[in-house]
Amino acid sequence: MKIDITRQPPADIYRGRGKYIWISIALLSLVVCGGGLMIYGIVSDTPPGENLETLALALFVGPAVVFVYYGGKLNAYKGLNPVQKKELADLGRKHAEIAAYCAWVAEAGREPIYAEYEACKDRGEEHQCREILVE
Repeated sequence: MKIDITRQPPADIYRGRGKYIWISIALLSLVVCGGGLMIYGIVSDTPPGENLETLALALFVGPAVVFVYYGGKLNAYKGLNPVQKKELADLGRKHAEIAAYCAWVAEAGREPIYAEYEACKDRGEEHQCREILVE
């Protein structure tokens, strides 16, 4: 998710979250099915078969890899912990545009999300780099 802190926060910031939740649920259910097939293959009295092992492995590993990708996308929507909130407040005291963005978010009646925190942190680092280069 791309957040531009020089502009007002999007009103529909949670728009993409539902899609990522459903994709993650579907992928996780495939992983669980693969794990169930693995357990069935171990516990049952059926003779070892390559097809069952291949199917279980494909259902377990393939969706798990894709789940990690979409889990990272979904991570951008999580709330901030107290340490991150404190760090964001400190950045707001140091940089006026970060304080303005945080005020816009508060005006919208919600807490900042992790993607906004990362964008503000990156912006603060850009300002520090510029200050170092100027000196």
